[in-house]
Amino acid sequence: MLVITLLVLAAVLSIVRKTFTQEQYDHMHQMFELTDDALTQMNRILVGHRQDNDVNRSFNIETEINNYRNQLRSQNINDVNDHKYTYAVGTMYMDIIQECEKLGDYVVNVVEARMGVRQQDA
Repeated sequence: MLVITLLVLAAVLSIVRKTFTQEQYDHMHQMFELTDDALTQMNRILVGHRQDNDVNRSFNIETEINNYRNQLRSQNINDVNDHKYTYAVGTMYMDIIQECEKLGDYVVNVVEARMGVRQQDA
């Protein structure tokens, strides 16, 4: 789902001939790194023994993803208001960031199911 969404957004960008700023690319790269960390940790939990895994690492990564998304959302509003890029580009940018955050939520759901715990219980 994330890949399809990203491909659609990339196609829309090429159609309207808008590009992200270097700062937006840097922020997306950082969000992709956090998402990759979450997926890597989830894979460790899936292949390992329950007693050998610490779910708090996954929960901490998800918190980082959420906090970074919130920071980027606030910055995006300011940047659009300061005319650093258009509203349309800002919307597509935040759609990508939001999809990464949703993926982080899905990762936590898998980790919770595998370990038999809920995030607030850990």
